[in-house]
Amino acid sequence: MKLSWTSKYFLLLIFFSYFSGLPAQDVPEPMVPYRLVNDFADIFSPTEEQVLEQKLLAYNDSTSTQIYVVSVADLGGYPASDYAFRLGEKWKIGQKSKDNGAVILIKPKIGNSRGQAFIATGYGLEARINDAYAGRIVRNEMIPYFMEDDYFGGANAAVDAMIARLSGEFTADAEEEGGISLFVIIIILAGVILLLFFFFGNGDQHIGGDGHHRTNRPPLFFPPMTGGNRNGGFGSGSFGGGGGRFGGGGAGGSW
Repeated sequence: MKLSWTSKYFLLLIFFSYFSGLPAQDVPEPMVPYRLVNDFADIFSPTEEQVLEQKLLAYNDSTSTQIYVVSVADLGGYPASDYAFRLGEKWKIGQKSKDNGAVILIKPKIGNSRGQAFIATGYGLEARINDAYAGRIVRNEMIPYFMEDDYFGGANAAVDAMIARLSGEFTADAEEEGGISLFVIIIILAGVILLLFFFFGNGDQHIGGDGHHRTNRPPLFFPPMTGGNRNGGFGSGSFGGGGGRFGGGGAGGSW
């Protein structure tokens, strides 16, 4: 049967719509309660998972940078890169104003299927962890461990390498909703003191009924200070990612 040009166009449109990328529904929801280590493939022991979680949580609390370690038993036939980027976008990993999120995706070697790993970075981390560096982490820090079935060793080494690379790139937000950072308080207080000093040093004077000079000065007032608590993210009322965006940065490998 010969198809018309319109029918061919329609079939091509369906084909490219279906295979153009990983549908959002194929990406799993994050585990609840929310955490930075989402071990869907069950490749870590409870102790290993806790060690990784505490390390990533501490780094998130001190820098606001979110690094997720995610393992899945099956990529659904899609490239690991597509899977990692879609996961980062769907979970909104990283802070909205900084896009400082990253995904370490691990698909373990099961039966005859090859193992795959990929590091995807948000826009804010691409300058420090570019494609070449992400590739080196996967090849040199992760795959050697994975080839020995040591998934914790590879994931832990990758996290350490990324933290070392990103050291000093971001600092934690010192301001929490409803509070003021200590730095802002100091600046405001210094400005108030200078204004008061200037005001009191140049007050209007007049002669009172007793013949003495008097200065019109308002009573001294210091505004109350309220220190802001650092929002540590996970474990401090956070609910997963913070609205970060992902571009196309990252690299991976297989074994």
